[in-house]
Amino acid sequence: MKTCFLLTHVPDPKTNKRIKVFKEYGIVNVICTRRKSQDIWEPAFNDVSHFIYDVDLPTAQHILKRYIVSRGYQKKALAKLNELKPDLIYADGLDSLLIAEKYKQQHRDIKLFYDVADLREIYIEEPKKLINRIINESIKNIEKRCFRIVDYLVITSEKFYSVYYYKLIDKEKVLFIPNAPEKEVFDKYIKKNDGVFTVGFIGGIRYLDQMKMLVDAAEVCGCNVLFAGAGGTSHDYEEISKYCSNKAWVKFTGKYDYKMDIANLYSSVDCVYAVYNADNPNVRIALPNKLYESVYCRLPIIVAKGTYLSELVDRWGVGIAVNHKNSKELIDALTELRNNKKMRKVFEENCIKITEEVVANKYLNQLVEKIQNDKKL
Repeated sequence: MKTCFLLTHVPDPKTNKRIKVFKEYGIVNVICTRRKSQDIWEPAFNDVSHFIYDVDLPTAQHILKRYIVSRGYQKKALAKLNELKPDLIYADGLDSLLIAEKYKQQHRDIKLFYDVADLREIYIEEPKKLINRIINESIKNIEKRCFRIVDYLVITSEKFYSVYYYKLIDKEKVLFIPNAPEKEVFDKYIKKNDGVFTVGFIGGIRYLDQMKMLVDAAEVCGCNVLFAGAGGTSHDYEEISKYCSNKAWVKFTGKYDYKMDIANLYSSVDCVYAVYNADNPNVRIALPNKLYESVYCRLPIIVAKGTYLSELVDRWGVGIAVNHKNSKELIDALTELRNNKKMRKVFEENCIKITEEVVANKYLNQLVEKIQNDKKL
């Protein structure tokens, strides 16, 4: 079986877990872009060919500009697909789905997986401006058309289906595969139990207001902060770096190798920070990898109130939810976590109870089942 991943970024840890599955069943190639404004990852596999094109796609908010820029990438990607002749395409995001649709029009027997890591804001809440509503409907219609040829939808949050995609595809064709960690990547993890209480934000840095709120709250509480990873955009990273230039309690690692470094990074922190801007409709229903990684590492997590993430944190009893705009609530949470060892112990015990629920293989096996059971693969 020949599989081709279509991406608008160099594969991130989430995508690499999917690639690892398909590698066991044949040849895998990756067609992707490297975006100057979001240059976070590097290829993880030496036995996978990566065809990387330097195309700095604008963000989804600049939809018309993105459409124009992406057309050049689409032509290159289609040409490469015609050269590689895959049996299966794994498309991540609408840009990639459009390329896959064009290819499948001429190669109808191929299988198509469509991965949605984040649900577009405009799918959740109707834009107020008329022009934005018109653009929104156009995007929805394009994706709806493409769904006629999607064999399986892969989502990282169950809410993506119940909020929107239930309209487009039958539930039996949906795979819920959250960005959960692989056990072997954390083999060298050692739980921190001494030194200054340290709060870790591990991953692409974005939502600057919430990052600044963490820095300021940590100063009040006498905690350290570790920012591990590059920015969600180069602007985000530059801005938070400037903000912390003279703050001795804040440390940055910059880009890191997930497989080599992630265990050591989590070994360096006492709790995990995952407070994002809950005014963003996608934030309210998304499930970030930090949830699963913090539980696996038996670390308390701080999240934003009013989100699906906070519902799970509360249900599992593994952390604290705070108002994403209220620094006092964050200060109180950090103070309680730093001083209350009994609370941290309860969170740790609750994490241990659900460890097997937050590992990658539990979910990735769904891909294995589809590959093994589909007679055309």
